[in-house]
Amino acid sequence: MTEPLQAWSVVLEDIDHCNKCGFCLPACPTYQLTGSELDSPRGRIAMVEAAARQEIEVGPGLEESLTYCLACRACETACPSGVPYHRILEAGLSQLRRLRPRRLRWASRRMLTLVKHPRWLGSLSAMGSHAKQWPMPEALAPLVPLMGYQSQPVPVLPQPEHPRAHVGFFRGCVMSAVFPDANHSAENLLKRAKVAVDTPGGQKCCGALHLHAGENEMALALAKQNILAFEAGGDDLIVNTAGGCGAMLMEYGELLKGDPVWAERAAHFSSRVRDWSTVFRPLADFVPLEGGGERVLLQNSCHLVNVEHAGQDASNLAGSVEGDQFVPYSGQDRCCGSAGIYNIEHPTWSAAILDSKMSAVASLKPDRILVNNPGCHLQMRWGAERAGLAAASVEHLATYLEQAARRAEDHHTHTAEGGPASGQTKNP
Repeated sequence: MTEPLQAWSVVLEDIDHCNKCGFCLPACPTYQLTGSELDSPRGRIAMVEAAARQEIEVGPGLEESLTYCLACRACETACPSGVPYHRILEAGLSQLRRLRPRRLRWASRRMLTLVKHPRWLGSLSAMGSHAKQWPMPEALAPLVPLMGYQSQPVPVLPQPEHPRAHVGFFRGCVMSAVFPDANHSAENLLKRAKVAVDTPGGQKCCGALHLHAGENEMALALAKQNILAFEAGGDDLIVNTAGGCGAMLMEYGELLKGDPVWAERAAHFSSRVRDWSTVFRPLADFVPLEGGGERVLLQNSCHLVNVEHAGQDASNLAGSVEGDQFVPYSGQDRCCGSAGIYNIEHPTWSAAILDSKMSAVASLKPDRILVNNPGCHLQMRWGAERAGLAAASVEHLATYLEQAARRAEDHHTHTAEGGPASGQTKNP
């Protein structure tokens, strides 16, 4: 049986906020996939409550219910009562890890090591597209797009003269190793808007994958190193280009709230965290953006939407490029099935969630699919290939906008030099 009831007292307080209304059900990707109450937030909360009250054992039933959760936290956005589902889920998972240790797949364990060493991670991408021809087990299929991705060089602009603001830039492990073009593009866009960008040394992986995989001590150690790295920035905002990283950074204060040495420092750090798009959006009018006449979709990061509550910033920017047509769709804020290492641990469910999404995406015939999180980037490239679309059409929002800024800049320069103004398609 489980620990005595008092060990669950905090989670039971959180569970008491749930009135079992079911508003979370339509928002939950796994419930939509199976239709089973045990695969819904309400069902998972009921399972954790039953374990906490010693009505069921911490056994296979609880394990299957909780470990198949994507932790996308869409249920928290949908919940009218403000139930902190993530804390309830983590409490149940903690008991499972203590009483039923679960060994992750080899690929998941390898990924947890690689993200602490971005240079090693970058070597996977450097293998090039020929690696995609190697025979691979189903669990490794989502990593195939990583091996075929080649980041395009983006020259970094100098710091602006007379900046209107200063920010610290969090590079991220996967973003810096595999998608440096997105980081450099976001940095350039901020500089174009006269925001000075500082990238402190000593940064580490945000620790999100480790926390969700049960490596709590490693996650906390990484968090402390990142807090130290950015403390010299005082009150400057800390920006990043990955929705999953941003959500983790924003919750360092919650993770370390019981630590007498780190609690206040972590809370201050988290209060400074913003997605880069949140900082750039109110300044975007200062940066002309010109498109190429494309149909553009956005796959929003679920953590950007449900934890950082900044998904609208990304949507607004995606629709701000003159000459392109931004096409919103009903599933743009719904999880793509990547969810950290979920696509490795549960490839069948991940693929089913992805294929459902890609069916809707393909029907809209986009020229470009925008993303704002590295896991989503790889997952959507995989999905594009499965749906018969070009994997190269998947691009980070920052990269897309920087290209639009350069196009507008080149157009202005060409016109100023006396060349004919090119025709420009108006955004419908």
